[in-house]
Amino acid sequence: MKRLNVRIFCAVWLAAACLSTATAEIYPSRPVRIVVPFAAGGGGDFIVRAWSDKLSEVLKQPVIIDNRGGGNTAAGTDYVSKANPDGYTLLFTSTALSTNPTLLPNLTFKTPDDFAPIALVITYPFGMAVRTTLEANSIPELIAYAKKNPGKLSAGTSGEGSASHLAAELFKDATGTNIITVPYRGAGLAMNDVAAGHVDMMFTGMSQIRPLVESKRVKVLASSGLKRLHSAPDVKTIAEQGVKGFNAVVWWGLLAPAGTPKEVIDKMNLALRTSLAHPEVAKRLEVIDGEIHISTPQEFDTMIREEIVRWRKLLKPAASKP
Repeated sequence: MKRLNVRIFCAVWLAAACLSTATAEIYPSRPVRIVVPFAAGGGGDFIVRAWSDKLSEVLKQPVIIDNRGGGNTAAGTDYVSKANPDGYTLLFTSTALSTNPTLLPNLTFKTPDDFAPIALVITYPFGMAVRTTLEANSIPELIAYAKKNPGKLSAGTSGEGSASHLAAELFKDATGTNIITVPYRGAGLAMNDVAAGHVDMMFTGMSQIRPLVESKRVKVLASSGLKRLHSAPDVKTIAEQGVKGFNAVVWWGLLAPAGTPKEVIDKMNLALRTSLAHPEVAKRLEVIDGEIHISTPQEFDTMIREEIVRWRKLLKPAASKP
């Protein structure tokens, strides 16, 4: 009788183990939803749609883009943090993931504990645009003007904690200048006010700056990364113009809810590598000067933790002001 019970137990255990293995092997067996915590038509929406069709081909399942904007990405991020950790609801988000813990202390989720990083996907630098009437045509001239006129210059941003806001804060910190940041509800609105002369400058993508440069409504002083922009190779970086080591880039990455099986995370990481290696994807992303960087899950987790510490040091004094 004991032998029979042992045999039954072993049979049940073996069946469960096989079922578990089979489940992991057939992932995904239905559509995968990628939540983008920004409104449709924005930068993140454009980036994910640049490769989602190729990801669908690799996974052999539909990939659904679900835009859930609001709360400086908190709404969509919260939704994913509470989703079933089965790999079918993922989050494609940006630098805001590492700044919100400082800027929004009452979040309903914990970063990074409530997430399982899959991969850093892409980074891209900004152009620095200024109004045409500004008496500065280079970074040294801009710094000199800002120091001579503390608090007079203003930088438009696409919102508190946005990548354009962070780039402006990094520039102020690196140059010791007093520049007022002015939040808008979107980069387009802010750039229109730079062109109109209502604010003096803004960090944003060249795809938004270029039409205004061509119509001679703004001028570009620099790019914000360590490398020059693909779309504007004649524009020097801020680092090249004397601010040593300056590097302000936007990053975007893919995450799953905490508790998602490692097999699923690894399979999705590999699928990303395969789909973003397609030449057509790189061509689509050229318009934003994007650099594809598919990290390992561990590398992305480390980066997020380091970014949280980095931005807390820079943003905590500003966040504490009324």
